[in-house]
Amino acid sequence: WLKARQLGRAGDLGDYALQTTAARQGRFLPGASDAPPGSPLAAVAYAYHFDASLYARYLRGFAEKLGVTRHEGKVVQVAQRAGDGFVEAVVLENGERIEGDLFIDCSGFRGLLIEQTLQTGYEDWSHWLPCDRAMAVPCARVGDPTPYTRSTARGAGWQWRIPLQHRTGNGYVYCSRHLSDDGAAATLLANLDGEALAEPRPLRFVTGRRKQAWNRNVVAIGLASGFMEPLESTSILLIQTGILRLLDMFPDRGFDPVLVERYNRAVEFEYE
Repeated sequence: WLKARQLGRAGDLGDYALQTTAARQGRFLPGASDAPPGSPLAAVAYAYHFDASLYARYLRGFAEKLGVTRHEGKVVQVAQRAGDGFVEAVVLENGERIEGDLFIDCSGFRGLLIEQTLQTGYEDWSHWLPCDRAMAVPCARVGDPTPYTRSTARGAGWQWRIPLQHRTGNGYVYCSRHLSDDGAAATLLANLDGEALAEPRPLRFVTGRRKQAWNRNVVAIGLASGFMEPLESTSILLIQTGILRLLDMFPDRGFDPVLVERYNRAVEFEYE
């Protein structure tokens, strides 16, 4: 294609990609299991978008049916073990003390255990990826949903459009050094397909990762371990691979430092 392009004989690269061509025509195929060997139809790449809150509710019910016990409450204190600093327990606002051998920090950007308690440190990648804020707003669905998501370049970042069955998700990821929050909200609202269903919700983040995803007996997964702007849904992928990696390297009470180091090296490699 590169050679033909130089000679002026090739079209846009997307003209030769099955998924791109299908998307332009509003078509979708979740892989053809009966396609002949070697056919490009047999390896069509695709993904689904779910309503995040509905999906979380489903996973909660699924886990509780398998025996998981859920304790609802706000963590107000973290107890550490004398000597090695391992997290011994978390104390909730109602006074309940929950002890454990292994803690998974899913507290988001706050990093309640991995950072606020263990002070693991954070690698700031803003000099490489300058976008540090986002505005998100749902809007009413207009017409049949497209079988693809859309990323649109804007002056200070990019805008997402994600169609769901009952609404369309929209957001503007931008660099605050080049655009104000009010300016981002105005740009976003001016570029919606349908009526906005809420006020734009601001999000702030620092692109980068924890210096250690696993520190002592705490494993950070999701936003607690790091974040890159959501252009390719990397955060969802990193949550999934973090869980699978932990299952593969699950510790005993000895917390072998070789295992911890191996886990951290793998996470570091994947993020980078």
